[in-house]
Amino acid sequence: MTSVSNDKILRVAFPVRLNAASYEPTNINLDHEYIFLENVFSPLVEISKDGSIESGVAEKMDWVGDELKLAIRKNLKTASGKPITPDDVVFSLKRLLVLSGNTHGNFKDIVCPGVSLKSVDDSCPGIRQDSESVYLNAKGRKSFLLPMLGAIDFAVIPKTSVDSKTLKIINFSETSGPYWLEKEEESGTATLRLNPYHYFAAKNIAEKIILVPTDTTQPESSLKDLEEGRVDHLTTVDASKADKIISFAQKHPDFESHITMKIRSLFIVFTERGRKELSADERRYIGEKMKTVFSSIYADIPGFEQRAEFFPSLGEGGLTKAQREKLNSIREMGKTEPKKHFKIGIIKRTGYEEWAKPIAEVLPQAECYKETNVPDFKKYDKLEDVPHAWIASTDTGFMEDISLISYSLNAGLLGLSKDQRSQWLADYMATDDKALRINKLKVLHYQALAEPAIIPLIASPYAALARKPWKMELSELYANNQLWRIKLH
Repeated sequence: MTSVSNDKILRVAFPVRLNAASYEPTNINLDHEYIFLENVFSPLVEISKDGSIESGVAEKMDWVGDELKLAIRKNLKTASGKPITPDDVVFSLKRLLVLSGNTHGNFKDIVCPGVSLKSVDDSCPGIRQDSESVYLNAKGRKSFLLPMLGAIDFAVIPKTSVDSKTLKIINFSETSGPYWLEKEEESGTATLRLNPYHYFAAKNIAEKIILVPTDTTQPESSLKDLEEGRVDHLTTVDASKADKIISFAQKHPDFESHITMKIRSLFIVFTERGRKELSADERRYIGEKMKTVFSSIYADIPGFEQRAEFFPSLGEGGLTKAQREKLNSIREMGKTEPKKHFKIGIIKRTGYEEWAKPIAEVLPQAECYKETNVPDFKKYDKLEDVPHAWIASTDTGFMEDISLISYSLNAGLLGLSKDQRSQWLADYMATDDKALRINKLKVLHYQALAEPAIIPLIASPYAALARKPWKMELSELYANNQLWRIKLH
């Protein structure tokens, strides 16, 4: 393989020190996992910067009756030259169903209703293939099926890269994406190489990506790495605040910034334990104190604003005027200070004390601790270990995004119990009329806020930085950070 010149190397500040074996498309919990996986694997369809559907691993998409025909690219190969085939696609879809069951947008109930796959060799009535295409039977031509297939949860994984017994990915050098893993170091640094056979391969994108782990115990440490020349790019999921990134670009003309719309929502969510042990009046009291804390922390920071809804108010999941007015009256109802001790998990990479200390001052009953994952995605030995609430941020969308909705449900953001979630999602996805579907989403959104199961605190954009002459062509609608959209100009 030819050597790579320095002007084709992109050094990326990465917020974790994990080896590739830690990443699994069927089990994405945190933002950095998505960023890594979307650069080494590709889905059947791609989502453009403006949210439209484009060709991905499937070069053409056509509805033939109730079947979605996906014509697989003939010239897509792994970096070593092995073709990505319909076999790989069917294997990947069945692997998803075997490993994660029904959590990814209710995909199973679309293609395999009433069938529980125990093995990738089991038959699924709604998935078939021929030598060139894969066919998905989705009665009613589900409008959200194509956008759903664009999520990296549905990554196409070469069959030969997976252990046949455990279904674990064991070879990240043979991938379907624009980049493949060349090497990993004990320091956590990882090197990715461009796959010349990929449809996004181009002369003006990086041939070599170096993921450089940052010191997440120190706020803005990645900005220092950038200023001192150790990295060239800060991703949208960097621990640095958006305003710090914007300010850095303004003071350093050799860098450019990328700013999304205000699609990042910071919130407090009450777990099932919290909703049982804390009354609605107590949860409203906690919410009001949290709003005071976070409005104070972010009051003078450009780009940050208080948010009253989880989904953007002008987005498809935003509340109606009537729902908003009713919610305002509910929020004025009784608020009762909790008399007992309760636990709050804080999911924050850096500056834990920045949140924990002011929370302790206004809520002395609260025991704050640093949480590493969404509680509903964890297993606890005993009930006492489960937090009553947790604080984190995630991306929200302006448009209907079934993958985001599915994630929000399964993470416990929208208030339903674990038993209720799959039924709600099945009913939602069985609704072919989009206006009726969106109305169901608004009702669920309203109920979660009214209960309250979730209390939105702050809205902000995602931000990224790149050293010139690298130029970012990322979307303003999504938090995604596809490294092939960073180009030399």
